[in-house]
Amino acid sequence: MITASHNPPCDNGMKLVDPHGGMLDAEWEPVVVSFMSCSDESVSEWLSEHCCNFQDDQLPHVVLGFDTRESSPALANEVNQGVSFMHGICHELGLVTTPQLHYFVQYINSIGSPCSNQLVDLETIYVHHFAERFTTALENLQSCTESIHLNIDCAHGVGSKVLERFRAYFSSVKGPRRLILHLYNTETENKELLNQNCGADFVKITLNAPKLTPPNEQSIMYPDRWATIDGDADRLIYFRPIFTHCSSSSGNRLNNDMKELHLTEAVAQQVELLDGDRISCLFAHFLVKVLKSVSSDRNLTIGVIQTAYANSASTRYLTEHLHVSVVCVPTGVKHLHHAAQSFDFGIYFEANGHGTVLFSKHILNFAKNLNVNNPLRTFIDLTNTSIGDAITDILLVEYTLAWLNWSFINWFSMYDDLPSKQLKVTIAKRDLIQVTWDERRVTSPTELQVNLTILLSRSSLLTLISSFK
Repeated sequence: MITASHNPPCDNGMKLVDPHGGMLDAEWEPVVVSFMSCSDESVSEWLSEHCCNFQDDQLPHVVLGFDTRESSPALANEVNQGVSFMHGICHELGLVTTPQLHYFVQYINSIGSPCSNQLVDLETIYVHHFAERFTTALENLQSCTESIHLNIDCAHGVGSKVLERFRAYFSSVKGPRRLILHLYNTETENKELLNQNCGADFVKITLNAPKLTPPNEQSIMYPDRWATIDGDADRLIYFRPIFTHCSSSSGNRLNNDMKELHLTEAVAQQVELLDGDRISCLFAHFLVKVLKSVSSDRNLTIGVIQTAYANSASTRYLTEHLHVSVVCVPTGVKHLHHAAQSFDFGIYFEANGHGTVLFSKHILNFAKNLNVNNPLRTFIDLTNTSIGDAITDILLVEYTLAWLNWSFINWFSMYDDLPSKQLKVTIAKRDLIQVTWDERRVTSPTELQVNLTILLSRSSLLTLISSFK
């Protein structure tokens, strides 16, 4: 996958997907680094040394996709040439999201050896599977009595193209209960707009509402219900704008019953976040409630995987209110994904909104015997288990809220975030600071952790302690 995800449009890079559709196995990381470190002159020697055991009759297939960056097509062409040089077959998918590519690799290998005619309709297969499943599930929910309106900031990325297909599918559905998507920041042809003052990373870090380009001077319906994704659609953050009305001398929080807002009458600057921590808690709450009515031949385990970036209020909610296991791992999706595999239901989301839910083989086999409209089976069917997928995560969130009959207010009221601030501090020698495996405490220099503990233990900073640890 050619993408630089949430980074500026001038950046670019490559993500590698293993044959199962997941992230590249950790054992392959040093091999890739070794190859990428080769000079032009030493490439041939490296290939002879590392690829000598491959049989001539083995035909490697590489599935290739890229995002909307200006440099992406040229880099994809370089990959294609490299695959051809190694006598492989490159299946070019063109513009896709990163989670789509993961899903496609998983799907292709599940049906056998890939060939070109099987790749033509992959996006249709993806959209149809998740959109149809969500539509059927929503229609069968008695608690959902009206359509759901959701505004989405697409960060001017490739996700806007995929979401447009979902929007069209949902618009064709007849009936009182539909998911109606309102898409913003979809200018993918204007390359310099990608992730600029918009997108999941911008909203998460700045706590500011995304800039809408072009400005929409028409009314925005249901202005308090927003989601935002990043450039390659693997991160999802929900938020609610805090509007300041121009006609008022003081700022007012959005009224719960407010249905319409003219942008000329109000300005949204800051937002209230429903980030990866809250998505984890929402899914855990749903699973705990659903499993109370499920009969199984053994106790089913639910685990939520977090990093040190998680707000401690979410950790307390999970352990003290829901009584589910919480595991803290180092930063990086590969660590969360691995830890989540230890549970029947492994929920992992970084605070930045990147995550998914994994299910054990026992659960997958168990779910096959459930009614197609059973909420547990529906939840599993709506999950892209290969990697964090902002688009399918939107469907999961909306289905879960509808099944619980929850509003945004209910979701917010699960717990109150502890105050926190995220920033980068530049130091001369970063290697001088060493931390524990889970990155929650400093091990060297020892004086640093001691002094931090003293500072944070002062009564005026008690609210900061749990957020820091």
